[in-house]
Amino acid sequence: MSGCCGPQNESSTGACALLVCFGGMSNVGTLTGLAALEVVKAGQGRIFCLASLANGDSMVQNRLREAERVVAVDGCPLACARRIAERAGTPPHAALVLSEDLEIEKGPPSALTEGDRERAVTVITEAVRGLNPRGK
Repeated sequence: MSGCCGPQNESSTGACALLVCFGGMSNVGTLTGLAALEVVKAGQGRIFCLASLANGDSMVQNRLREAERVVAVDGCPLACARRIAERAGTPPHAALVLSEDLEIEKGPPSALTEGDRERAVTVITEAVRGLNPRGK
């Protein structure tokens, strides 16, 4: 796959990394995974396993440290993805909270709309490219 960080394959280390808190228990949690997956399909980065990072997996930690840009995508203000990354020693370059950044009220997964998904893809893509104002 070719993306914002050049050609990528399973052994690539220079990828733009997306840390996604896909809880699936709410519309905004579901939205993090669905929108980030579209960003990945467009060649704009890779999703890394948040659970493996929390468990101290050295391969995931090393790849994140070597990534050109790390973006945490959370659905709600609990900011689990951002907090896990910080505790693992990899503070993200940008941290999104979709319920706040897109002003989406947290609700059941069925409350997700196509418009919400499109706006989330846009804001994640901007963060990956370093254009999002919440980026560091």
